[in-house]
Amino acid sequence: RKQIMVESLQQVRQLWRGETIEVTNGVGQKVSVGTLPRPIQEHLPVWVTTAGNVETYLEAGRQGANVLTHLLGQSVEEVAEKIQAYRKAYQQSGAPGRGQVTLMLHTFVGDDTDEIREIVRQPMVEYLRSSASLVKNFVSSWTAYRGNAESAADADGDEFSKLSKEDMDDLLNFSFERYFETSGLFGAEDRCMEMLRSVYAADIDEVACLID
Repeated sequence: RKQIMVESLQQVRQLWRGETIEVTNGVGQKVSVGTLPRPIQEHLPVWVTTAGNVETYLEAGRQGANVLTHLLGQSVEEVAEKIQAYRKAYQQSGAPGRGQVTLMLHTFVGDDTDEIREIVRQPMVEYLRSSASLVKNFVSSWTAYRGNAESAADADGDEFSKLSKEDMDDLLNFSFERYFETSGLFGAEDRCMEMLRSVYAADIDEVACLID
């Protein structure tokens, strides 16, 4: 998938620059194609999305692309380490600037943190429930998971289906509490500013606020 992404990115950039590419038409003939009208913007900004694999950060840097990431399964500190690798690869690519890292954060800012916690609790729990792969990132820290860290690390979607409703609800509530405290832009303004300061210290360029 990553190789196809890289090849497709190169083709799109060629077309954006006004070059032609060779493709196969509906009857098997090789033809050259281009695009019109010409874009006003000279360079096409591209973001590569990564769930935390450092190799994806490196590939984005090698391609002179920006990075879009999140905090499901990685901490701000871990993202900071990957950004260092990304910046170095980007610099070596010869692309202008230093690249751009955008961090997606679920966001709800208000006056009272405890009130906001209860407002966002159920929507966030349902969001986590909708994808076992997201919840899995929190399982290794869930002390209620039979006290077995090894089983937690190996858990997959099928494993979750074997949990009782009570255990699943406990897991989701634990995941929510951890996510609320460490991985979102939730709460009063001063609390959110603390999060933004840590994001800035990690060399993240901008926050994309997810408002569901």
